[in-house]
Amino acid sequence: MNLARTLAVLWRRRVLVAVGVLVAAVAATLSVSQVSLAPPSLESRANVFAAASSEMLVDTPDSAVADVNAELTPLSTRAEVFTRFLTSTDAVDRIAAVAGVPADALEARGPFQINLPEAERVPTAEERSSQIIGEDAVYRLRFESPPELPLITAFSQAPTEDEAVALAAAVPRVLQGYVRAAQRREQTPPARRVTIRELGQAEGAVVNEGAGVQIAVLVFLTVLVGWCMLLIPAHTIARGWREIDPEDEGFAPGPHRNGHGSAQHVPPPRQPEKAS
Repeated sequence: MNLARTLAVLWRRRVLVAVGVLVAAVAATLSVSQVSLAPPSLESRANVFAAASSEMLVDTPDSAVADVNAELTPLSTRAEVFTRFLTSTDAVDRIAAVAGVPADALEARGPFQINLPEAERVPTAEERSSQIIGEDAVYRLRFESPPELPLITAFSQAPTEDEAVALAAAVPRVLQGYVRAAQRREQTPPARRVTIRELGQAEGAVVNEGAGVQIAVLVFLTVLVGWCMLLIPAHTIARGWREIDPEDEGFAPGPHRNGHGSAQHVPPPRQPEKAS
């Protein structure tokens, strides 16, 4: 019965309901899009993004990993040094150029060690300041370096899958070029040179696909339901206001009523007689 009465009220106010549908549609659009007035444009927000990863091995020309007698500690130390280089401004500019993305929209952080306690992963003031600058970055890179292993893992994030894969694939190329240039400049003997081996190709995928549609539908329904809920109390208040008895509220004078609800005539007061 209450549902039928509610639907009847909304039907009588269908014009206001139509206005609510329009308001809900605008709110849903703004929740997943960004409006620009100069010039007028409508751009989709980055609710959907893609992620990719690549992995590199810091090795020797003769592959120390294949030699059971080889010491991996020096290579692990170099892996951490190389990871820190990859977060520098020079490396970020090179990676952006190779991947074909704007350098000012790319932010890199690391190195993070796997299984490191959270208390030891708290960034310093200098690191936090650079994180704040890059919090609105469209493209992101995160680097991990496992303890006691000469491995570097790069995780990329971008608006599209192709861009995320391009970012992850650019990291090994940039690091290999940097190491080779340093070895040639320092004339490092071939037997003592470090080799950066890429472990497989970069792979990526779209993350939270369809999130934009879900957000828009949720906002639309929330706004529309809230709008309709406001129409019901407004109808009740308006009806109650019309049913108010002015005599009971003392808003206007009128004939007195007896106990049965009918009007009772009250004679006018008698005027005093003048003395003769």
